Amino acid sequence: MTSEKKQIFTRRVTQANRTQLAVVVYDIFLEYISDALNAHNEGDAEEFALSMQMAMECIYEMRSALDFKYAPAKNLFAIYNYAERELAGNLFKNRTDNLEELKKMFTSLRDAYDAISKNDTSEPLMDNIQDIYAGFTYGKTDVNENLINYDAERGFRV
Repeated sequence: MTSEKKQIFTRRVTQANRTQLAVVVYDIFLEYISDALNAHNEGDAEEFALSMQMAMECIYEMRSALDFKYAPAKNLFAIYNYAERELAGNLFKNRTDNLEELKKMFTSLRDAYDAISKNDTSEPLMDNIQDIYAGFTYGKTDVNENLINYDAERGFRV
């Protein structure tokens, strides 16, 4: 994943509430799967392995966030376990034959969480974050962003 995409995901995480955060994790997972497919097609075994491991880390985060007092959690747990087994098998055998299937499955789950997040009006999980304003100035190729309220202690505050 490029540093620019990491920065975009970081910005989304800092401004997300609970359901939006789930959407971000799904997006990160899908990005790592795309990176793994590209690396495999280019013959870059090291990047393929790294992308697959990071995708498995995303699944670990999704699975650990499940709340089993709700019925869908059991089904999601089974889906996450299946996906993790498939990713581990692909990594071990250096293959990508079912990554497109996993991508479709997780895109559907991501879209479901995205639909739910549109109705979630709760506050972002992080407080004391930097304000970002885009469009005050323009560069040759894109919009410049300005960071306001820079503080060394920004983020979660207890």
